[in-house]
Amino acid sequence: MPYNYDFSVLENIKTVEVFPAGWISNLSIEYGAGERGWVPHIFWRVKGTEHTFVIPTASMEFLSSGNYQKHFNETLETFRENYIEWYSSGFEIDWQQEYRDQFSRFISI
Repeated sequence: MPYNYDFSVLENIKTVEVFPAGWISNLSIEYGAGERGWVPHIFWRVKGTEHTFVIPTASMEFLSSGNYQKHFNETLETFRENYIEWYSSGFEIDWQQEYRDQFSRFISI
C-alpha cells in the first residue's frame, strides 16, 4: 500500500539521480533522515510521487555500504517487477491503482 510521509519534517533532504533498469528515464530520488518510533530511518521517494519508501538507517548502511544509489536502483527494479504483476492482473486492488496513478509515467512495461 502506498505510504506517504511529510518530508517537511526530515533533516537535510538530498536529491540524487538513479538509473534503474526498466524505468523510462533517469529518476531523481529525494531522501532524508528522520525517526520512526525513536529509531533513525531513511525516508525516500521518486521525485514527483508521494509514495515514501522507508528503511532503518542501520539497515541502509549495511545493505548499501554507503552507496545509497545502489540501494535505490535495486529497490526500484524489484518494485517494477511487482508493478508489472499488478499491471498483468489489471490493478485489481485499490492500493495497486494508487501505485498505477503515481508510477505509470515512470515505468516501462
